Amino acid sequence: MLALFKTLWLYWNRGNRALLKGQSRVIMTAAYLFGIGPVALVFRVLRRTLLDRGPALPGVQSHWLARTDGEATMKDASRPF
Repeated sequence: MLALFKTLWLYWNRGNRALLKGQSRVIMTAAYLFGIGPVALVFRVLRRTLLDRGPALPGVQSHWLARTDGEATMKDASRPF
């Protein structure tokens, strides 16, 4: 009797996994088609980038600081940050 229930349980799990795999594919496809895809097309048409990779505007001070390298010591080398 235990072997029968174990077999039924294995088939039940296999069926559930197949259904959930199909469901996740449908949901992810819908998310891409109706969510990510249109946003990507709008950015492509407007020629906008999601990252500000260009130089700063004239007259705007940058937030970047020049790196100052001091004398390297063993104590500093043991600290990663």
